[in-house]
Amino acid sequence: MRRFLGLLLLVMSPYRLRGETPPCGIAIVQTAGPNTDERFVAAPPQQVKAALLKALPALGAKVHKDEGLHIEADPDMGLRQSIQQKNKDSGVRGKYAGLGALGKFTMDLREATQDGIDGSLLHVEFHKNGFVGRLGGEGYAQPLSEETACLTKLLSTNDPASNPRGLELKDAGPLHPVTLPDSTPLKVLLRDPLYSKKLEKDSAGQAVNFEVAEDVVVDGATIIRRGALATGHFTNVQKTKRAGRHAKIDFAFDSVTTVDGQKVPVSGANEQSKGGRHSETMTYIEEGGAFALFVKGTDVFIRAGTSYDLQVSGQHTVQTGH
Repeated sequence: MRRFLGLLLLVMSPYRLRGETPPCGIAIVQTAGPNTDERFVAAPPQQVKAALLKALPALGAKVHKDEGLHIEADPDMGLRQSIQQKNKDSGVRGKYAGLGALGKFTMDLREATQDGIDGSLLHVEFHKNGFVGRLGGEGYAQPLSEETACLTKLLSTNDPASNPRGLELKDAGPLHPVTLPDSTPLKVLLRDPLYSKKLEKDSAGQAVNFEVAEDVVVDGATIIRRGALATGHFTNVQKTKRAGRHAKIDFAFDSVTTVDGQKVPVSGANEQSKGGRHSETMTYIEEGGAFALFVKGTDVFIRAGTSYDLQVSGQHTVQTGH
């Protein structure tokens, strides 16, 4: 039985990320710095809060108290396991692969002005659980603040689900048709983090929302605006199973919305993400004996703000301007 399972896992191909870039170029969020961080972010508190809620899962945390501009979060052990495994696969050394102590975050936001610019003061504290001892470093406040500031700047203020055409242009010029060429490149950003544990196993076919990272300009005219809605759909979602079988998320890209409301098709490398390491799963089966059959695999986590390079499929005529 063990030999058969080992051979089965041996011939399975590990799934790798293709065509994605992590938020702000930061591939691994590691604990570093002090346990308290306070910084000015040039955006309104509600915008910073929205980014903060998207950033917390990247530090392996989940919200347990949300009181306006005061938020508290606790560790999510499943998320920590997924992040730790992904960090190991990316070459992070050390027993805890870039993660630190277990503990609680407290975060507060308030309006502030700096150098004549209106924005928010973000205050983050990390309180280590004393009873667990020292589990690696404890510097969670600074990386959380940095991830929050990154997403605040990276993601637009537009809600593409309610306004799929993106951010309004100040001077769009007179209304006229422009040809959008085949294979025009564009970059899209994942609006919200994806976590396989939160997805249903029958999610195949359900939509995945992205936003356009920057204006797409053709012959001096903006054809696709920053913040415009881009969509994809799950092609396969598999949950973790016994015998170390990892979760999997596959999705494909479908369309992007132009300035005149058209949904034009796009193409890109289909995303295929799998938790854990293929080689480690095989080792569990070969060396763990019958006990390994009861070991669950690792979930998949993809951070908000992860970008993907796509291109327009086919040639289209778009009405641009006012």
